[in-house]
Amino acid sequence: MNLRILSAACVAVLLLTAPALSQQAKPSAPKKAPQKDPAEVALAAAQAAIDRKDYSTSVTILENFLFEHPGHAEALFQLAYCYSLQGRTADAIDLYRQTLETYPKLLPARINLGLLLLESNQADAAAAEFTRALEIDPDHARAHHYLAAALERGGKKDEAIEHYRRAAALDPALVEPRRALLAVLLEKEDLPGASAALDELLRLQPDDPSLLRLRADLFLRQEKGTEALAAYEEYLQKKPDDAETRLRLGRLYREEGKNEDALRHFQAAGGVKERADTLLALERFDAAIPLYQEALAREPADAGLHAGLGFALLKTKRYQEAAVHLAEAVRLNPQEVEPYNHLAAAFTLAGDLAAAIGVLDARARFAEETPATLFLRARNYDELKQCGAAIEYYEKFLALNRDTRSDQYFQATGRLRLLKNVCRERRRQVE
Repeated sequence: MNLRILSAACVAVLLLTAPALSQQAKPSAPKKAPQKDPAEVALAAAQAAIDRKDYSTSVTILENFLFEHPGHAEALFQLAYCYSLQGRTADAIDLYRQTLETYPKLLPARINLGLLLLESNQADAAAAEFTRALEIDPDHARAHHYLAAALERGGKKDEAIEHYRRAAALDPALVEPRRALLAVLLEKEDLPGASAALDELLRLQPDDPSLLRLRADLFLRQEKGTEALAAYEEYLQKKPDDAETRLRLGRLYREEGKNEDALRHFQAAGGVKERADTLLALERFDAAIPLYQEALAREPADAGLHAGLGFALLKTKRYQEAAVHLAEAVRLNPQEVEPYNHLAAAFTLAGDLAAAIGVLDARARFAEETPATLFLRARNYDELKQCGAAIEYYEKFLALNRDTRSDQYFQATGRLRLLKNVCRERRRQVE
């Protein structure tokens, strides 16, 4: 979000129009055929052309007049103004400087010159002109604002902040310097200062959606989660069609464990994957499956989508289908651990115990064993009648397991005693 206002596109709007530089002498009594002042005629015609946005005509009138009356300050000012509106920035700068040679304290010319220099990326020269403008009028709010912009452009952010604040203090209703101040404070990571500046802006523009969104973002940067959620909700009341913000808010609700609220925003935003993941977290597996399938039709190489669909299918006891998608998730992202766990479970529940052990072997190449994987290995070896391997992994499970009240603990201890007896009996028979 761009809070700056002094861009090249808007300098023409900020330029000040010409003041009357001199009062024309009035005749003491009307005459039958008064002779009009050529300057008055030319300037009036030029101003009329400016008023109807016919800048080419105004330029022609003023150039012709200055050819005959070189150095006329008011005509130079008007012509500089027209040049700036035509994009002839260098010519405008030159004429403003000529004007200021005659009238060095002409504030509009000084400010316009500074604005054009700033547009031309001459930040230091622009700052010098605005400084001179403030010598003429120290309480000119916009001059402080423009000086701040020039200082900021020149990398002098601390000085810029001082003048943005001065501009805001001089004109309590002026929005632009407050926006610029907020932007530079955010860049400097001055979050308390930015928060205070934003409060001032909201006092002036309480219904501005961009400010409401910024307030929510600022709360988030300050790790004020509850306030951020409320601020995003308030913003979305003004901008209900902002899908990006709805997705962001939905993810924040997911992080907070508020999955129903997350689902509401994901549905409004049309986030298919996000809805599927949230339904999975809510254990609404049947509802999640078609959404994952829809998302995969668009992104068939997304490992996360395959993993989510595989887990949903696993939880709905569609083990062989689950194994297909979980195997694809492992292929696409072999460093992600959880799909290996689910794939091993799917193979086990489908009765393919050897395949499950193979998955656990692949997992063990880059991830440590857990009590769950050790127990699954032991159980599958047990089912396959591989007595020695089953004993080994039951013992490893019991060495790593810390929950002595779990079902797996009692199963492991019981099976381990039994298998040791069976193995001894087998050895005795062999001997």
